[in-house]
Amino acid sequence: MLKIEEVKLRNILENMKSKTIMVIGDIMLDHYIWGKVDRISPEAPVPVVEVQEERFKLGGAGNVANNLLGLGARVLIGGVRGDDPQGTILLDILKEWDIPTDQILTAPDKGTIVKTRIIAHTQQVARIDKENRSFISDTQREKLISAVRDAIDNIDAIIISDYAKGVVSRELIEEIMLIAKDKGVLVCVDPKERNFSFYKKVNVITPNTKELSFGAGIKIENEQDIIEAALKVKAMLDCEMVLVTRGEHGMSLFDETGETIDIPTTARAVFDVTGAGDTVISCFTLALASGATPREAAIISNVAAGLVVAEVGAANVPWDKLFTMCMEEICGDSTHSS
Repeated sequence: MLKIEEVKLRNILENMKSKTIMVIGDIMLDHYIWGKVDRISPEAPVPVVEVQEERFKLGGAGNVANNLLGLGARVLIGGVRGDDPQGTILLDILKEWDIPTDQILTAPDKGTIVKTRIIAHTQQVARIDKENRSFISDTQREKLISAVRDAIDNIDAIIISDYAKGVVSRELIEEIMLIAKDKGVLVCVDPKERNFSFYKKVNVITPNTKELSFGAGIKIENEQDIIEAALKVKAMLDCEMVLVTRGEHGMSLFDETGETIDIPTTARAVFDVTGAGDTVISCFTLALASGATPREAAIISNVAAGLVVAEVGAANVPWDKLFTMCMEEICGDSTHSS
C-alpha cells in the first residue's frame, strides 16, 4: 500500500475545506422511480410497475458538484438547463445545496437533460433518456466563458465535466485554458470519447480504460497497452498528467515527470460503479488544490473511489468518512513520506 506521512495527509485533508472549485459541463437530472411488479401488461409482454417512490438527484456535472460539497469544498457551477419543470427542479436542488445558480443558463431549444431509471424489486427495469446533444449556442458559450473570467480570482481549480451533451466544445476549452493559465489555476477534465481532441494543454485528464482506448486509437488488452495509450494521449493533448481509472484494478497515474504510478484499489466491496469517475476527478482536483503532489492526490482519490463503489447509485463521499479511511489505509510514518 502506498503511504503518505501523517502530518502531510492531515494538512491536505484539512485544506480541502477552504477551497473553491468551479465546475463547468453537462449538468443533468437523474430521476429515480421505485415500484413493484405484480403482473405483466395485457398490452405487451412487459412488466407493469406500480410506483411507490420517486426521487430526483443531480447527475453529470451536478454529481461532481455534489462530490465536492461532500468533501468540504465551496462550489461554483456553470451549465445549461431547459425552460421546463425539470429545469426548475434542477435549480431547486442547487439552491438547497447553497450553490449559486447564476451561471446555469436557460436553453429552451435543448431542454433539461433527464435520465429516468425505473427500478422494481432492486432491479432496473428500464432507463429513459431525454436529451439533445447539439452544441450550445455561441452566445451561451460566451456567457459561460465570462463566468469563468469573473470567478477566476476566487477559485482554486476548474473541473470540466464532459458528458458529450453539448456544453463542452473545443472553443470553450481553449478560452478557459487561456484564462486559467494566465492566473495559474488548475484545469482538470473528465473526458468523453467523441470530444477527446478538444482537451489540449489541460493539466489533468481522467479517462477510464474505454475512453483511453478510444482517445489513443489503441485496443487495450494488457498493462503495456495502457502505458502506450496513456503516453500517446499525453503527447497528443500536450497535457501535464493522465490519470487512468481502471475499475477493480485501481488507477494509474502518468505524471509530468514521465513517471508511472500504479495504485491498487482499496475497495472492500463493489456494488455499483455509477459516478465513480465523478468522485475521482472531484477528489483528485481538490487534493491537488489543497497541496497534495499528483501522487498523493491519486492515492487519496483512490480511497474515495473505493468508498463510493460500495454504495448503490451515484453517491458522494463525506469528508469525515474519507478522513477516517485515509488515516486507516494510507497513513504512514516519515520513512514513507512523498
